[in-house]
Amino acid sequence: MEEVNVEVQETQNNPEVTTPKVDEVKLTVEELADLKHKAEVSSQNYERAKKAEARLKELEGNNVLLEVEGGDKDSVVLRKELSELKNWKEKSEVLEANPVLKGAWNDFEIFRDSEENRGMSIKTAAKAFMIEKGLLDPQRKGLERPTGGPKITQSPSMNADEITRLRTSDFRKYRDLIKKGQIKV
Repeated sequence: MEEVNVEVQETQNNPEVTTPKVDEVKLTVEELADLKHKAEVSSQNYERAKKAEARLKELEGNNVLLEVEGGDKDSVVLRKELSELKNWKEKSEVLEANPVLKGAWNDFEIFRDSEENRGMSIKTAAKAFMIEKGLLDPQRKGLERPTGGPKITQSPSMNADEITRLRTSDFRKYRDLIKKGQIKV
């Protein structure tokens, strides 16, 4: 059998292990119970706050006015009617500025009610909806018009001698000019 030499390295910082006293353990258990209770209460409050926030967003989305303490019912009704008139005015302004939306108003309302578009003004939402649905792109009809510029035609300023020389030296060009009507025979 062979002997194996193993060296044990000691760590430089040996933490001293101490055992807590019994009184300290009692305090720790009591503190732990207190902390658990506080955490539970806190999570319940967090859930209540989330529910209240969701309810508030729902009420704002439906344009429901909350009655203020001490306010009478007539003021609440007037505020509600005022809110409805403002909404109607905004809708008519948007439809006047963007007549394309008349046929797609229901889709636009669904677009505005989506979670990511809430809180957006109606004019901004209308622009975003039209861009997303491709309603702003101009519709092309037929082929594009040529943009090469004006055609340059030769002027019939050739005299009889030039015509004769062209006929004898370059008969193809002479024949093409006759076919085009630039040279009268």
